[in-house]
Amino acid sequence: MKEYVLLLLLALGSAKPFSSPSYLTLKNMMLKDMEDADDDDDDDDDDENSLFPTRQPIMPFFPFDLFPSCPFGCQCYSRVVHCSDLGLTSIPNNIPFDTRLIDLQNNKIKEIKENDFKGLTSLYGLMLNNNKLTKIHPKAFLPVKKLRRLYLSHNLLTEIPINLPKSLAELRIHDNKVKKIQKETFKGMNALHVLEMSANPLENDGIDPAAFEGVTVFHIRIADAKLTSVPKGDLPPSQ
Repeated sequence: MKEYVLLLLLALGSAKPFSSPSYLTLKNMMLKDMEDADDDDDDDDDDENSLFPTRQPIMPFFPFDLFPSCPFGCQCYSRVVHCSDLGLTSIPNNIPFDTRLIDLQNNKIKEIKENDFKGLTSLYGLMLNNNKLTKIHPKAFLPVKKLRRLYLSHNLLTEIPINLPKSLAELRIHDNKVKKIQKETFKGMNALHVLEMSANPLENDGIDPAAFEGVTVFHIRIADAKLTSVPKGDLPPSQ
């Protein structure tokens, strides 16, 4: 018994303190989730992947895969588009339509326009952290109805974008200039599990009582804000 206690004390003494995950770690997690999702899709399509399919494959009307493209200066492979640290001032053109993940962090993008993500119906993750974003068009995210992870941290946004995809499971808008959370900002986002809003100048009266109506969030973080008390009546329920 003494030996077990000694081993337990040694393990606790050598444990490292908890630290928030880096963007590289988050990116790897996102890629892993995408792979798992693809594996699930493959399980459903065994007949199509077999040597002797039981039905004739359907040729898409526009065979985009026959004409691969990649934005200038970016790297594209396995439906992932890497455009980080390029000094970009806008969302690049020629993003392949079957893209699942776009990495645009560490650039100088100031605005997201209405058609910047047009046609990207398979997009799963979008990384826009550490840019100069001040404006996002109200219809910018309408085409990306399958978007699960959206990273907007370390920008200059004064409000949370409206018309966010209802499919979002993770939204990070840490370290911006957000002062208010408007009514029904997260309406219909039943899949939202992680909401990171720390380091924004949010005050108690800046959170509308109906902002989280009908939303269940497992993890919400509003550290380093201007709150003087816990806004219990305004926060979403959790499980």
